Parts: sequence; structure tokens; C-alpha cells
Amino acid sequence: MKPTHNDPSNGNGYFKSKDIYLSSVLKIHDIPLVKVETLNGGRCLFVFQHTKNLDEIVAKFFNKELEVEPQALFDIWRSLKALMYSQTNNFR
Repeated sequence: MKPTHNDPSNGNGYFKSKDIYLSSVLKIHDIPLVKVETLNGGRCLFVFQHTKNLDEIVAKFFNKELEVEPQALFDIWRSLKALMYSQTNNFR
């Protein structure tokens, strides 16, 4: 199976996602953001350190089983969005 951006099985200890909403949830759960990579077309890839609880958080995110404080989530989303735009110089 070819590794995808959301597949940590590539062995490098990182989890990568283009999804700003998932990335916001990871940040609110204190998963360390390592860097933001710029992709073709002005898109970004959020790179997180793969921690022991990351897989559980991702599964709960996709199964809609997470509870988070809405204002804190929005604040993190806004910060990631600003970081994403500063990385791509894509100011709309």
C-alpha cells in the first residue's frame, strides 16, 4: 500500500495532513506542529510529530467522537490559516 499524507507508516515519525480542520484538532490536543510545507497550487501540508495518542485522536476526529472547546478550536484554526497564507504568500 502506498503511504498517503495521513499515513504515518512511512517510518519517519511524522504525520502529514492537508486538512486544516484536522490539523486544528491535533493542535488543540497538543500534538507538536513541526513545520508547514508549501505544495504546488498554493496548498499547504501540515507536518506533525507522530505521538502515541495521535492515531486515536485522528480516529475519533473522523468518527465524530471528539469534544473540544469551540472558541479555542476557532483560535487555533485562525492561527493555522494565517500561518498557511504566510507560507504561500496567497493573500486573497
